[in-house]
Amino acid sequence: MIAKQKIHGFVAAFDYNHQKMELKNPKDRAELLDHNFFKYDRESILKEIGFLKQLRPNLTRDTYHVSLNFAPTDQLSKNQLTQIGKDYLNSMGFDDNAYAIWQHFDAEHLHIHVLASRIKYDGSVVSDSNNYQRSEKICRELEQKYRIETVKSSKEALDRAPSKDELEMIQRTGKLSDRMLMQERVKDVLSKAHTISDFIIQCKLNGIHLIFNQSESTGRVSGITYISNDGFIAKGQKLGNQYKWANLQNNLNYEQSRDRQTIGETNRDTRERFKELLDQGNRGTESRNGQINRNSKQYHEQSAGFTSNNGNSFQNRAENGFNIHSEQSNNDKETEQELEETVSDQLSASTSAVISSISGLLGSISGNEVDEEALPRKPKRKR
Repeated sequence: MIAKQKIHGFVAAFDYNHQKMELKNPKDRAELLDHNFFKYDRESILKEIGFLKQLRPNLTRDTYHVSLNFAPTDQLSKNQLTQIGKDYLNSMGFDDNAYAIWQHFDAEHLHIHVLASRIKYDGSVVSDSNNYQRSEKICRELEQKYRIETVKSSKEALDRAPSKDELEMIQRTGKLSDRMLMQERVKDVLSKAHTISDFIIQCKLNGIHLIFNQSESTGRVSGITYISNDGFIAKGQKLGNQYKWANLQNNLNYEQSRDRQTIGETNRDTRERFKELLDQGNRGTESRNGQINRNSKQYHEQSAGFTSNNGNSFQNRAENGFNIHSEQSNNDKETEQELEETVSDQLSASTSAVISSISGLLGSISGNEVDEEALPRKPKRKR
């Protein structure tokens, strides 16, 4: 089970789910599973939420909205889905809050949307500290309780799963995206290299150049960026956990004092080779052939992959503020398309076969939680 959560204004989130109940196409429609409002009527619900808001008028992020997504193999009744939604809320601290639960049908996997006020009926506020870590732990517990498909945590998933557009591109063209191709090439290096120096050399032979985020004063490295021969750029986190510097330095023989000079020379060589490309924009944004592709749907969507216990992969898309145990967004706009907000379908067997066959050809490619908003503001110092 994967949880995608967002904290934002109530009206936009409620309308997103409520309006789906009135859509003509059954596949696009949503169904109300449960709620604890006095009456399920939009006007009445907004008045009730307005009353709660009066208890905490200065709280801006007053609403919790999460979609709980299940593997395609999970078979659950409406009663079970409802109970899972309620168990999740209670475990997250929403045990005395206004809430509603809907089931959506516009994807092949089961998924529900849960909406709750962060303001309890007694006026206290459910903390949003460590939301993603807590949520991930609760998901693992609910998987055991309801005996549903178990997925690896975000920390355990080594590779970021393909995005929907990457999968469609594979099915359409039979080719891997630049990001996936880079994953394959660096993964090949990781299977051979034993030291950081080996890793640098083998990456270059495989057409991958490296830039380490190295302190000039201490030589300490805190991150890594990969650049392919044709100018595709991706930070380690874009490829997956095993490509991040934190994991590289643990899995390869690395000593800061010994490797400092080699890493510095590698940085200079890479920056000189791709000087024009790097000068064109933000290094944190992936680019190709000198053109910045911000929010490019083909290659650069934020996604985090989770691998099920049978080896299959399914992934989330972190557009429009929905993230899986990652970063928060306060954007109040909800997309009209469920695809932009929920987990992508599990990799199909045909797609997996295509990836497998193409990958084969690449073998030779060388304390107490406190709500910050509830704390008193410190007066600004007078100048």
